Amino acid sequence: MSSIVIDGRISEVLKEIAELPESFEISAEQDLKADLNIDSLKLIDIVVQVEAVLDVELGDEFSRDLVTVGDLQRQVSEHVGA
Repeated sequence: MSSIVIDGRISEVLKEIAELPESFEISAEQDLKADLNIDSLKLIDIVVQVEAVLDVELGDEFSRDLVTVGDLQRQVSEHVGA
């Protein structure tokens, strides 16, 4: 699966969970908490949805070191093998 597909699907999940408008631009530099208002519960929802959308097992400790959208994209890509 290409990183473009992964990034697009992650952006869709982020917009849905953070209740952002479809036109909102997601970038790798954005801070999950400060810029997108993602708290720890929403982050768990994001991980669960990303697992379902990409059919991948990310594990319980996956979200521990996530700060930016780029961190999320990188770690998901590593798990998917893209």
